[in-house]
Amino acid sequence: MQLATRHASRTAVRSSRSTVLDVDSRRALLARSELFAGLPAPVLDELAGRSNARYMDSGELVFRKNDSADFAALVVEGVVYAILYGPDGRELIVDMAGSGQAIGEAALLGASCHHFTAVAAGMVTVLLLRRVHLAGLLTEPQFLHRVMLLLAGRVSRTAKALETMCLYSLESRLARYLLDATERSGRERGVAQIELPPTQGILASMLNASRPKLNALLQGWQRAGLISRERNVLYVHDFEQLRLKACAPERRL
Repeated sequence: MQLATRHASRTAVRSSRSTVLDVDSRRALLARSELFAGLPAPVLDELAGRSNARYMDSGELVFRKNDSADFAALVVEGVVYAILYGPDGRELIVDMAGSGQAIGEAALLGASCHHFTAVAAGMVTVLLLRRVHLAGLLTEPQFLHRVMLLLAGRVSRTAKALETMCLYSLESRLARYLLDATERSGRERGVAQIELPPTQGILASMLNASRPKLNALLQGWQRAGLISRERNVLYVHDFEQLRLKACAPERRL
């Protein structure tokens, strides 16, 4: 599943597809975001005036791995995936950002380059925030603490993903993904409803699996009554079995 368009030659900062969002709209978006909520009004006013909005089609790049980290992006609408690519072109989705969340925020603390490729999944609108315009914010303790928390969360999620992908079987990886999703939804007993990614290929990239193997596993669980599916909505019927599968050691030859 190739999320990035094959001929994506431009990133968001070089895109000519700017969108008209007035200053008040940009300020409101910043004020609701994880990164900037609660900052003083003059700071939000200045950021709104200096930020630029961009429309992005599905598969367009916000930035590439190893691009200069001179800006971060705030997702206004849609989803952006953080992706690593293997030498064979295989994709591994290591994180994501939705509406109100930032991606590439390490740029704000002086990172020299981005460490993953950020790709729009579906139609996406982002606000671009250049590091040069945010330097003064690093003297704001509230903002600095917020950035540190967000980066710590990203590191924690990446470490957990690395542990899961390296040490667990596909069956366990899928079970852990579904349990995490049910925990976020607050429904961990009875029948839980989970909205899956738009395509099975995206889910496969999240689990470091091939699409055929993932599909076969899902069908097997469905036949066993562990889950049921309707389009991209999955229902968990047996949490006890799911927890057992999540902790099962990988069988090696």
